[in-house]
Amino acid sequence: MTSIPTIPKTYRAVSCPGLNRGFEFVTVPVRDPKPTELFLKVLASGICNSDHFLLDGMWPGISYPRIPGHEVIARIVSFGSVVDPRGQYKVGDVVGVGWSGGYCSICRFCRKGDFAACVEQPVTGFSHDGGHGEFMYAPQNAIVTLPEDSFKNSSYAELAPLLCAGVTVYDAVRTSPHKPGDICVVQGIGGLGHLAIQYAVKIGLKVFAVSSGSAKKALAKSLGAYEYVDANQTDVVQHIQSHGGAKVIICTAPSSKQISSIIPAASRYGVITLVSAAADGNVEVFNPFMNMRRVTLRGWACGAAHDAEDCVRFSTMANIKAMVREFKLEEFNDAFEDMVAGKPQFRNVLVFPE
Repeated sequence: MTSIPTIPKTYRAVSCPGLNRGFEFVTVPVRDPKPTELFLKVLASGICNSDHFLLDGMWPGISYPRIPGHEVIARIVSFGSVVDPRGQYKVGDVVGVGWSGGYCSICRFCRKGDFAACVEQPVTGFSHDGGHGEFMYAPQNAIVTLPEDSFKNSSYAELAPLLCAGVTVYDAVRTSPHKPGDICVVQGIGGLGHLAIQYAVKIGLKVFAVSSGSAKKALAKSLGAYEYVDANQTDVVQHIQSHGGAKVIICTAPSSKQISSIIPAASRYGVITLVSAAADGNVEVFNPFMNMRRVTLRGWACGAAHDAEDCVRFSTMANIKAMVREFKLEEFNDAFEDMVAGKPQFRNVLVFPE
């Protein structure tokens, strides 16, 4: 039987009060949803490295105070007056809210169906409040509908990171030109990398997982990697080229030095995709190599709600899930600092009682 949450007068959340002012716990008064909004009871909200954009103001157009959180699994409590679910969902249903905070529907990109490129580019947790609280409001066109069997083998916490980390690497792998059996290098085995390995394997690529040290070898193999390459012990480029080069390279570690060093592992017509932001400098390339190999270097970020739906559907079918550690709302500061220090195995997620 579908559970229908009661509507409280207030709810607790984590909020950033202003630039460089950290996070604080707040009590938020409940209001009626705006005409095109849904009011949601949060069940799980993933903590992403991008949450720090609120602290340092790196994302344009942020207004404060702001509640972060853009990897959200939640239950529908109520609709705005003009929300038109068209049979897709009803009060009590479990849905998702990801990075994409909706779209305007009228700009030149939206008119072409490229909603992720919307001129307004609203982002959940930046443009409007996100999911690091007991409840949240979300625009209708940001809602991610979920397959009925999504929760058969996955918890709410395991599904939440798919709405940002998951859809980013899934689409990065899926849209890279390749044939079954082509070599894919996944550089970095963290919150993004452990998902990228799973997607690449299930899509039919021969995955070489690259990291430093031997600590993640067993994990990489358990996720389906053909081979683990320890960058401390092996010349990665030489080793990959001895196998013919990588048609697909997914760079997930936020290090410009590491990204720059692995680019020459690409095969002819290889595609290198950056899915993490290197905060320590610019990526460098050797132009003659790029030219002679006809290599492509590109960036990739989250798509719109329908892209997240595709990702969850494939993940459910292929039994791909995020590795998570669960925290209560009052433990947010510990969970966030743990994430900043790079300690999670591999995603920290706030969980809330039904």
